[in-house]
Amino acid sequence: MATTSGAKGIGAELEGSQGVQAELRLENRFHKLTFKVGQANSSKSSDLILRVGTYRDGKNDQLVDIPFNVVKPLEIDVSNVNALKIELIPRPPEGKDSYISGSITAVMFDMRLE
Repeated sequence: MATTSGAKGIGAELEGSQGVQAELRLENRFHKLTFKVGQANSSKSSDLILRVGTYRDGKNDQLVDIPFNVVKPLEIDVSNVNALKIELIPRPPEGKDSYISGSITAVMFDMRLE
């Protein structure tokens, strides 16, 4: 991803408008989750945007859009959170219609719960 190499993480191929979700059951034990997220260099479509959505106990927390060749660090306040969902969705570039062709590989790495 971008200038990152050798990082180990969790990856998923996202095709069309199909996204994936990861759910962490935190049991109100932590106060912060940090991780980095981006698109793998091997993504088939470099013009698609990766949208990362986080949901704390079912409530929308934040949406972050990440273009190809960018790695973004994210920090999420998980104080008093039982279930945290992280959603990864491919999106068309701004100004384009909602039809999406192609695929991207989303990668999350350097995850740390405190």
